[in-house]
Amino acid sequence: METTYFTCTLGQAVHQQSGKSYNTINEFLEHKARSAPDTPVVGFYEVEASERASQQWKPHVFTFDDVHRGTVIVADRLSKSLTTDKGQTVALLCPSSADFLFTWLALIWLGHPALLIAPQCSPSAITELCNACGVKDLVYDEIYGDLATEASKLGGGSLNALVLPFASESIFEAIKGTPVSVIAPPATVQETDIAYLHHTSGTSTGVPKPVPQSHRAAIGVLPTLNGRSKACFTTTPLYHGGVADLFRAWTSDALIWLFPGKELPITAAHVCKCLEVAATSADGGPEVSYFSSVPYVLQMMAEDKDGLGHLQRMDIVGVGGAALPAEVGDKLVMDNVNLISRFGSAECGFLMSSHREYAKDKEWQYLRCSPGDEHLRFEPQEDGLSELVIQHGWPHMAKRNRDDGSFATADLFAPNPAIPHAWRYHSRADSQLTLITGKKFDPAPLEDSIRASASSVLDDVLIIGTGKPYPGVLLFPSRDAASTSNNELIDKIAPLVEKLNRNSQSHARIPRNMLIAMPRLENGLEKSSKGTVLRRKAEERFSEAIDAAYGDVLPGGVSCSTDIPDADVSRTIRDIVMRVAGENRNRDDQATELADETDLFSYGIDSVAAIRIRHALMALIPKTATLPLTIVQDAGTVSRLADLVLRLRTSGEASLSTKEQDEREQTSIMLDLAREYSVFSDPHPKPASSIMPSRRAPHQDTKVVRVLLTGPTGSLGAHILWQLVSDPRISKIHLLVRAATPLARRERVLKAFSSRRLPIPGDFDSKVTIHNCKLSDPHLGLSNEEYTALAASVDVIVHLAWSVNFLQPLRSFASTHLAGLRNLINFALSSPLASSSNRQHHHANPPRMIFCSSVAAVSNYAPQSQSPSTKPVPERVLVADDDASVAGPTGYAHSKWVAERMCWHAHATTRLRGRISVARVGQLSGATDTGVWSASEAYPLMLASAAATGVLPDLDSARRAQGVREGEVLAWLPVDVAARAFVDDIVGDEVDDDAVQDRNQDLDQTTNKSDNSANSTATPLPVHHVLNPSHAITWTHLLHWLSPHEKFQTVGVESWLHALEALSDSPDEGKRTHPSLKLLPFWKGAYASSSRRGQRDGDGDDKSDTDAPSSAAREDQMEEDRKAVVETGTMNGVVPPTQETETAMIGYEMASTYTRMPSLRDWEGVVTEEYVIKLWNWVKESV
Repeated sequence: METTYFTCTLGQAVHQQSGKSYNTINEFLEHKARSAPDTPVVGFYEVEASERASQQWKPHVFTFDDVHRGTVIVADRLSKSLTTDKGQTVALLCPSSADFLFTWLALIWLGHPALLIAPQCSPSAITELCNACGVKDLVYDEIYGDLATEASKLGGGSLNALVLPFASESIFEAIKGTPVSVIAPPATVQETDIAYLHHTSGTSTGVPKPVPQSHRAAIGVLPTLNGRSKACFTTTPLYHGGVADLFRAWTSDALIWLFPGKELPITAAHVCKCLEVAATSADGGPEVSYFSSVPYVLQMMAEDKDGLGHLQRMDIVGVGGAALPAEVGDKLVMDNVNLISRFGSAECGFLMSSHREYAKDKEWQYLRCSPGDEHLRFEPQEDGLSELVIQHGWPHMAKRNRDDGSFATADLFAPNPAIPHAWRYHSRADSQLTLITGKKFDPAPLEDSIRASASSVLDDVLIIGTGKPYPGVLLFPSRDAASTSNNELIDKIAPLVEKLNRNSQSHARIPRNMLIAMPRLENGLEKSSKGTVLRRKAEERFSEAIDAAYGDVLPGGVSCSTDIPDADVSRTIRDIVMRVAGENRNRDDQATELADETDLFSYGIDSVAAIRIRHALMALIPKTATLPLTIVQDAGTVSRLADLVLRLRTSGEASLSTKEQDEREQTSIMLDLAREYSVFSDPHPKPASSIMPSRRAPHQDTKVVRVLLTGPTGSLGAHILWQLVSDPRISKIHLLVRAATPLARRERVLKAFSSRRLPIPGDFDSKVTIHNCKLSDPHLGLSNEEYTALAASVDVIVHLAWSVNFLQPLRSFASTHLAGLRNLINFALSSPLASSSNRQHHHANPPRMIFCSSVAAVSNYAPQSQSPSTKPVPERVLVADDDASVAGPTGYAHSKWVAERMCWHAHATTRLRGRISVARVGQLSGATDTGVWSASEAYPLMLASAAATGVLPDLDSARRAQGVREGEVLAWLPVDVAARAFVDDIVGDEVDDDAVQDRNQDLDQTTNKSDNSANSTATPLPVHHVLNPSHAITWTHLLHWLSPHEKFQTVGVESWLHALEALSDSPDEGKRTHPSLKLLPFWKGAYASSSRRGQRDGDGDDKSDTDAPSSAAREDQMEEDRKAVVETGTMNGVVPPTQETETAMIGYEMASTYTRMPSLRDWEGVVTEEYVIKLWNWVKESV
């Protein structure tokens, strides 16, 4: 693929600089005036102010000699009016024009760095910029006279405003008509000296900041290609990216045409006229082949028939400076426009573009890292995004913000799941809205999409939500829609927003009642020089409207107040829930009927919807009463919510039930659900008396194991899948993934790889088939043909998919996850029996099934005791009725206990005896090779707090004070090691584990109260503990290992918590919004109370929870959605002690596990100094 000056990044330019004999801009101008004096390099348009008909357009094409001559002439005139000393910065306030170009070059020629001020700046912003740069002289164009004068006044007389040198005459005539007898030499400067300064837009803070550019950055790092045959046209103003476009063309001897920004507003008609005039210019020059613009210009051209025609004739159309709405870019590509996205910054120059093979590759949004871009690093962040970090050694770095000399851009990107080294710009990390729940999202893409789709009725859009529970949007009508009523405007916009909601994260969805119609703005929202909304100023300007919008908390169409009779409370709550659920759905599912006892989470109520419902419920109770923050999650049904509201109306009592009542109710629900979902459908049943442990004969071909995997997009699932694809013993892998399209399913899976730094295996496409699924459907969402074929072609089923949401009540897991497990068991049982005519394709027995459970299911197994003979958790299912108490206290833990009992029942009563097993997963941690963990998990966040506070807590002392003699034990198991254990089980021979099971049974024949029932079968259900049983490594070891690598102080827990809490009042925004603050309530409950830590109450590596979290902690930890993925999140459960005595941590039987999963034995000592340092390095990069 050809490298062009239009697409050549600075990384590529390193290899494209032959023949360069200059180091500064002045040397460049002199060099080109000598070596290529007659080469046409810049085109201008002169347009009559009084008559703008076509015959009044006059093009001017200047050569390198003209540019050199003009620079010297303007410099001579300018030097006579400047009052500042040589080397001092001079500000330039001027529209993008020939006057700007020559005045700017003249200032550089004289040795004055030029501060290029965007005219959109306010007088105060100009004054602040000038003060920051030590500017005494402000050179301005007369059309900005008032702006310059006001800025000068605000400067207190220290800022001298000077009009442009040729303000009263034509710059074109002045340059061409002024004789130059003696050319004054340029000022002596070095390549490292500042040539000019851009400034930031001030979008986030409202105050722009200068960004200096050296001579080397401007001219010395650019390529020297042959561009004489292809001209460029740019609409980008010179005070922004226009100067970069210009120098990029000039170093390759290319002509660039500049839009006449002083004379004309940018419209599609004016741009088309510019291109037509350039094509017929009498001065000649090459054809315009490259088109450079910002998004809103490109959008105007795309909507204009002639404009689209011009774009289609271009070799390349480049867009940059802001994000082009995806729908606009997609349509242009569909219309055969060779569109690229170009990404760069004033700090580091041209970084990436999406230049590619246009006929084959339509992914215009994905920027490509070329082989010359090894200094561009993408550091993983939350939600599968990565931040671009420019490494030391990149050709141009005007700014560095890390100790190692790198520059973290705060620009977030999403990887392309199928194209290596391709990244789509997502958002700015520092421009995201932060909701009261701690959830963040970038409003700009949503605003752009709404504006682009409703441009006929909307001029401006402002998404709101900072510090609020959910977002809203202010809608500012266009002139054509000014007479439209508010309701009519909302009716037109609502379908667009609903479409966006379906593809948005749940916390970023905008409820219909938060579509706020506003009066029309004559001058629009205040914007930065890049055209982006100055968000903070806008929020201040419309603060009353925003407060009023959030004061109206009721969903649209619902009327409720304390005047509603008690008899109607239940119906009213049902209406509220139905309305919120309807607005909240992100799929095209048919809504199920809502009864008073329907589980609300199963109905579609996620954490954000729960907040809205709680707000609405407040209107039903007295103003003096209040509702717990998690009342919707705690109640779980309309019936219980109604009971609570009625109690608050009469007695003010807010509790749902006593602890004892709740425990009894939960046990009853667990047993009822276990019975309800343990009824299986076997089309090939055998009499119970004839069911014996089945063994499938070994395959003759070792490469024939065929696997069905659920939950492949979670951390553990991604690692298991990656190892299966890479394993030659696996011939086929079927994935059940829920997504609307095949491409979306594939992207979800490949994104799971990329976010964990797992390369896509070469055999992925040949080995893996991805099926759309709905596990709660009896046929798993598959067609009858697909279901039957799949059941006949699978050897092992691995079921990981489970929602790791510690706030969901048990019942919410029933219709989704418990039903899904039952359906998978039925699927396994539907495998056809062998027939004499087709034995090679059909099984004599159903496929094996491995269910991924959690140590949460048994975290309360044994009472605390001083006795050293306390029994370890056995490798068997505890299924007697009174064994329900062994489960942890969360609905998640209860659901895993019920699921284990379902597996036991399938083992005891169906053909799955000996073919189904349970894997209880413990605390998972980062991978052994990369250290990649989860940026939202408790331990990484705690470690990351050291960078902000300078301290880390002494957790061992805190634990011992709570009665745990070992301290804070780090029983971590790397996620890739856990995955290897699963692969051991998947591909292992079907050995008879009876002897191992018998040894385990001998350990305790009396304590297992289920012996009189299922566990008394000849072959107990195999249970394996996928965890690290070692208690040898504690937090003290970790602190000792880290101390040589990082400066921090070890302090008591209370001191650490105090330092962490103080971050919220820090003037440093990075510290004030540090992600570790989200877990502050959790840590207070975990370490500042007299509780005791057992084996981690969890099954993985991404989420955090306490056994009894405070309301604040639970609000912070709300899940963003209900996707059934096995994030295998950490439930760092704090188990209250039953005695005030020193205790030891409970152990786990491992004999059967080590036989079935031998790789676990090899990794018992995995938590080493080397491993901890890998985790630490990942934390520093990613959290």
